[in-house]
Amino acid sequence: MNVISLIPILGSAFAALAFLTAYIVAVFRGDVYPWWPYISDTGTTIPESCIFGELLTLTAVFASIAMVIRYKWVESFNHGMKLLQNLNLAALVTGLISCVGMTMVANFEETSIRAVHFPSSAATFGMGIVYNFMHTEITRRMSPKYSSTCVWIYRLIISMMGLLSFGLLYGFGVGAETKGKKWYGNDTAKKLEWNPEDPGWGLHLASAVSEWIIGLSVILFFLTFTFEFGKIKLRLVAEAVNSPPAQREANETTPLIT
Repeated sequence: MNVISLIPILGSAFAALAFLTAYIVAVFRGDVYPWWPYISDTGTTIPESCIFGELLTLTAVFASIAMVIRYKWVESFNHGMKLLQNLNLAALVTGLISCVGMTMVANFEETSIRAVHFPSSAATFGMGIVYNFMHTEITRRMSPKYSSTCVWIYRLIISMMGLLSFGLLYGFGVGAETKGKKWYGNDTAKKLEWNPEDPGWGLHLASAVSEWIIGLSVILFFLTFTFEFGKIKLRLVAEAVNSPPAQREANETTPLIT
């Protein structure tokens, strides 16, 4: 295992820490009901919001780095395949949009700036799922010569799990909001205290569980990059722009990451 293969592992680890640490602190402080709150609910109140925001931002940084490396890796095997080239570029743009949305989810709490938090959350999960499907298709097209058939099937299963959960998240979520407003009205902070006795609890629970499954699917998908990143070396090329052509041909190359 080289240093590059640690990048998706670290990104996934920071995401897991963000979810679990915020949940443990929020439950310990009594800020949320312990039975499957929304991920964002656990990262809304200080101090867990600070922990959640910092770790989720680190997740976005490592995820972005992994996406760029993945893009360059696929590009290195793309020999005149225009469709694969366009799909690879589209996946990179989609993934980076998801990462930007993640940073906004981390820093704009749902109870303070809903107009930013919820669209950012939808972009994070929605674009993340699209990214997963794009790279599942890329993996299929590259297998078995450049990638394992088992890997693309595994990625397809994870992507389908995320897509199904995404539909359930918003399907049950809308129903829960409709029933829940009968008791919490416009007091969005009160939603953090949602418990089995309140209207819409069952729908809320199903929606929240779906959100956690989406989070799990994203973590599992990025972990699959570890297999391919273990075969990669990055090198730094130093070139004097104004040097003569003969000198530029003799550029020094030194390992950047091995």
